[in-house]
Amino acid sequence: MNRKMANPNPSRRWMRFLSICAGLTGVTAVLAADPMPYSLTLAPTGNARIDQAVTDSSQLAGLREEAPVGPFALIARAEADAARFDDVLRSFGYYDASIQVRIAGLATRDPTLLPMLENLPSAPPVAVSVQIDPGPLYQLGVVRLDGPVPEAARAAFHLKPGEPARAADVLAAGAAVLRALREEGFALATLPPPDAVVDHDTRTMDVVYLADPGPRLSLGTVSVHGLDRLREDYVLRRLGLTPGEPYSPSRLEAARQDLLAGGVLAWARLTPDTKPDAQDQLPLTLEVAERPPRVLRFAGAYSTDEGASLSTSWIHRNLFGRAEQLTVKGEIGHLIESAPEDLSYLANVSLRIPDLWLRNLDLRLDLGGVKESLDAYDREAVTAGAALERRFSAGLSASAGLAFQRSRIVQDGTARNYQLLSLPLTLTYDTTDNPLDPHRGLRLGSQVTPTQVLEGDGSGFLVARVAGSTYLDLTQGLTGNLFAGLTRAGAADSDAQEADSGSQSGRSILAGRFALGSIVGAGPEAVPPDWRFYSGGGGSVRGYPFQSIGPETASGSPAGGDGLLEMALEWRQRFGANWGAVAFSDAGMVSENGIPGTGALAVGVGLGVRYYTPIGPVRVDVATPLNPDDGDSPVQLYIGIGQAF
Repeated sequence: MNRKMANPNPSRRWMRFLSICAGLTGVTAVLAADPMPYSLTLAPTGNARIDQAVTDSSQLAGLREEAPVGPFALIARAEADAARFDDVLRSFGYYDASIQVRIAGLATRDPTLLPMLENLPSAPPVAVSVQIDPGPLYQLGVVRLDGPVPEAARAAFHLKPGEPARAADVLAAGAAVLRALREEGFALATLPPPDAVVDHDTRTMDVVYLADPGPRLSLGTVSVHGLDRLREDYVLRRLGLTPGEPYSPSRLEAARQDLLAGGVLAWARLTPDTKPDAQDQLPLTLEVAERPPRVLRFAGAYSTDEGASLSTSWIHRNLFGRAEQLTVKGEIGHLIESAPEDLSYLANVSLRIPDLWLRNLDLRLDLGGVKESLDAYDREAVTAGAALERRFSAGLSASAGLAFQRSRIVQDGTARNYQLLSLPLTLTYDTTDNPLDPHRGLRLGSQVTPTQVLEGDGSGFLVARVAGSTYLDLTQGLTGNLFAGLTRAGAADSDAQEADSGSQSGRSILAGRFALGSIVGAGPEAVPPDWRFYSGGGGSVRGYPFQSIGPETASGSPAGGDGLLEMALEWRQRFGANWGAVAFSDAGMVSENGIPGTGALAVGVGLGVRYYTPIGPVRVDVATPLNPDDGDSPVQLYIGIGQAF
């Protein structure tokens, strides 16, 4: 029986011989020899993934232009590539491949090759060709996991006899077992590389792993290093690890991510010790680095209906040493085309105190002032509020607060003063993967705000609003399924299709948005104008002027309503490394009877361009209304940072 270990073929020994020769006697000759330009032809094998791996591993390909060499070194480079190609093929399960590397039509081991190359006159690049016949695909024979491995971890060993003997699959099976052991609390488990034996007669490979789980351990104490202003008691509370709880790598990673989510740390590394302590618990070491405590930000936006706006904010990330965040924000709006008296101003100060009484329970305090002049109304107001925010999971959170507003509002020439006390209640759910450019996931937000009028017309009312958006990666969700459903006449085709679909993930996105709102307990005329629903503009229905959709006052200005319905659909396609385009359709209506969807529907459509930067996409949208009112502009332009929703 021709049975041997899965080690390199003889070509690797030849390559080593040439390398030794080059190292001992050929260095001076190589340096003195004139570089020999060459062309390279890698004949396809019929398997796109193998072809790509061969190209990626080839020094003949990678160094052809940037590091030309003389004849002797060129032969050595070709022999080294042959050994690399053999390793690549073995990793795919082909252990009996035929690899031919020829230079100027001669095999690299042809004794006449070197003299011929050294005596070549100056001429076009010498031709180097590679022909690869992968041969038969080997399969797994005996596969075994030895050692006292618990059943839960043993179930992660997914190798089966008869499967392709791919190195990546074999190594992945071992890694899966090791992860499962550690998730079961075996923190010091070891799993050496497998004993792999290739049988060329049966074209199989036997694989045997021997696992040593070691003892099952619980977590010990955490020692923290690298703190400056941040206090250790906050770090340990935010980390949330309790001595005595079972060891689990995923639990440690979740704790590390929770700690980073506070925004104070630049990085954190949580490392288990290599041996248990006297209590048979595993100590942990946390190394951290704090971010600069203060940050200054600037932002701007422009649209033809609202004009330009500039905003700035100053943030202190760690005011008292426990990640308290103080934010001071200012904004000026309606720039460029507005008179000074029509400019809008906003100032706000907020303080967030994390983990107030419980972990993931935050207190937020807000104080703000606003002056704005809109088509619907003019407003001057002072606001104050406090809210408790509770995070139940990575994507689910809720808040309850108390807010006070004192305002003076002028609509249609009539000025009214208001004092309002409200109880905003919110619930949000977010599984999206990126706040500024989501590719997949779901966002849902709902708010119910009972409000009492302390001064002004009316007595009380309740505002309810729910909004959501969802994102579908067409390349992965639809095109990938299409690829999977195509004919599988050969493994090479399916491999190429899977590789291509994976590489294009996230480049074609279908996004949808909706919003519903209703005010109950009072008619629109008894609700302060700034609490009514409006639609139109860059944040709702593009193509229509800001707040222009819905009922109008006697003078033709937007009056607002007590029912809201908005919908949007957007297709986002990325081109190249940094550019993208979108096509979108927005629709919305505002009603006066408190029932969403009973007003006149306004629809806008448009196209946009995106330029993707590290901080998010720069957005430029052009939209037109399909059923405009008299006097509406036929085109609206919107510029900003981040996707429209």
